[in-house]
Parts: sequence; structure tokens; C-alpha cells
Amino acid sequence: MRSDGRPVEALVLSGGGAKGAYEVGVMKALFAGASPSTGFRVPTVEVFTGTSVGAYNATFLAAQPGASGAAAVASLDQVWRERIANTPAQCGNGIYRVRGLPFQGLSPGCLLHPLEALRELAQDGAFAAGFTLTRSLDVAVSCLPPLARVVETIDLSALVSAEPMDSLVHETIDFSVLLASGKALTIAASNWAEGTLRLFSKADVAAIGPAAVLASAAIPGMFPPVEVEGVPYVDGGVLMNTPLLPAIRAGADVLHVIYLDPFVDRIPFPALPNTLATLYRLWAILVRTNVDRDIGEADRRSRAVVAGSQERLSNRVLVIHRYRPSAGLGGAGGLLDFSAAAVDFAIDLGYRDAAAHDCKAAGCSVHTPPASSTGDSGRGGRMRGAGDRWVSPGSGR
Repeated sequence: MRSDGRPVEALVLSGGGAKGAYEVGVMKALFAGASPSTGFRVPTVEVFTGTSVGAYNATFLAAQPGASGAAAVASLDQVWRERIANTPAQCGNGIYRVRGLPFQGLSPGCLLHPLEALRELAQDGAFAAGFTLTRSLDVAVSCLPPLARVVETIDLSALVSAEPMDSLVHETIDFSVLLASGKALTIAASNWAEGTLRLFSKADVAAIGPAAVLASAAIPGMFPPVEVEGVPYVDGGVLMNTPLLPAIRAGADVLHVIYLDPFVDRIPFPALPNTLATLYRLWAILVRTNVDRDIGEADRRSRAVVAGSQERLSNRVLVIHRYRPSAGLGGAGGLLDFSAAAVDFAIDLGYRDAAAHDCKAAGCSVHTPPASSTGDSGRGGRMRGAGDRWVSPGSGR
């Protein structure tokens, strides 16, 4: 709680590629005072946590020290619609580029910038030549059976350039103002060498710069690992796609958690089985499992605080509002769909969902300390188990 008794509020932003536009829509509704989850008031968010695309959104917002929440989100909305989305005015999207694809499929924006498109095509040719030579030499000296040699040469990330994402982070986030922003920030990345989670604090991100955000968003198999202090990192979603616990550790009492994946039972099976759909369902199941674990941990932490190596009872009450797409955002393919139409749809859907938010249906939760800690044995909304979740709409205080 703040000194004036008001709760500390947090935005918890999940990973999900192009579906991150949905987060922008939800936040627009929240900061417009259009959501029943806050009692139609404008929240004062002091804590931001994010993973992957959520790390980009969270860092962007935390680096807006002089702007109101609504103004900061309006700026982020503009970046998504005009810089990240594949619009007719630019060549490709603002996240990735397919190597060797002339003029990105004859996109109008590429035709407007022919010299830039030709430069990229020349770079891709040089990259392909070097890649082919290196892999050919590796196959030639390998002692593996022929089929195993061929399989080891396959690297789909070689077909994709992350240069647009690198430019986006460098040009749209002012890392020099982060420390002075007054906002708490934590973003998640996965140590690719050790298989461990690393949480970058605001001070870490300010000191490391763009590499911290790029590391959190480096989707394995699509983007190469990003080195930070000599250690390779990949997408934080591998280990923590929804960084709920870091927000609690940062002192948040009310958490607005935005998911980008649907409920697993709402993911349709494809007419014809395919690897991408299989991996997407597996990812959604793992995310659901980890989030349920974190919700249970949130309940425990509402009852106890750590003091050194000991735990003691806490009077802390946690309120967790959950926002999830009410309609499909393109399934597995939607992760990479940065078309202007897809971005516009996701932002608009996020706004509509937040404006029509139903806490009971969304599975929002209240976590209260034991009655002996509060002195109130009849307090409603106490969460006793993973399935016992209740919060009244507008109970954001």
C-alpha cells in the first residue's frame, strides 16, 4: 500500500508475438476509465512486468516518465499501428524480415524504397553464402550418419532477420530516462546455456540497454540468442511467460494480468495435423500450468512475507484481474501475423474485452491473509485452493 492507503497497481504483460497488440487495447480501456474491473476509474500503475513482446510493451511504458498512463499507451498504440504493423507505407513489419524474399513479396512499401530493399537483398545473399559454406564444412567433417548430418544443418532462424526488431527497440525506447521514471520494471529472459530464468530489473535494463529487451523477445528457433554480459539469452516465455510473481515482489497489491493465449480447450484442432499447431497447443498448456502455479504462490505470499530466511504472517491482500482474448487471434500463425489488419483487430478486441470485463467469468481472484492475521474471520473472497477464485467487479481497492 502507498502511504495514503491506496493500493499499488501493476500491469503484467505476457508474451505472444504479434498478439501483443491485444495488450495495447486492454491498457487503452483501463487508462480511459472504461473498464468495470477498476470501477471505471483510471488506475495509477506503478509496477510493470513483461515477457517477450510484453517486455517491449512494459519497457516502453516505463520509459515515459512525464506522460500520463493514457498518453503513454496512446504513444505505444501509434508505434504498433505505424511502426510494428506491416503498413503500405513501409517495407515489411517492424519485428522480422524473411531473408532472400525480394521486396518482401512485392509489398507496396518496399517498392517505395527500392534502394533499401536492394541493400537488404544483397546482405541476405552474403549471409546465405557464409551460412552455406559454414554448414557444408561442418557436414563434411562430421562423423554422424548421413541423415543425422542433414538434420543438423537445418536452422530455420537463418531464414529470418531480427534487424527490424533491433532497430525498433533502439529507436522507440529511451533507456536513458528509465531510472528517473519512478516506475518499477521487471522483464524476464531465459538463460539459454543453463536453462534458468533471469529477471532484469529496471536498473539492469537501464544499464544493459536494448539487449535486455531483445533477449526477452528472442523466440528460440526464429531469432538467434542475444548475448548479455557474455551469456546467451532467449525468450523469457520459455520459463515465465506471465511474470506475475515479480510484480508481487515489487509490492503490487492489485495486478492487471493480460494473457495472449486462449483457454486450451478453445484452441481448435487443425483439419490436418501440423508441427506448428502441435507446438502452439503444447506452449499454451505449459503457460496455463505455470500460471496456475504462480496463482497458488500468490495466495501463499498474501499470507506470508519473507523476513530473512523466516516467513511471518502478512496482512497483505492481493487482487488479481485477468484479461484474456474473447476471440481467436489467429492461432499459431497469429504469433507472426503483423499485418495492419491483424494489429488493428487485436487492439480493438483488447479494448472491447476490457470494457466488457466480467471478473467472475475471467477467473479474477482475491487472496487474503488468514483470519488470525486480519482479525476478521468472516472476510469474503478468501482463496483456499486453485479452483476457489472470486472477486467482485470493480474491487480494485
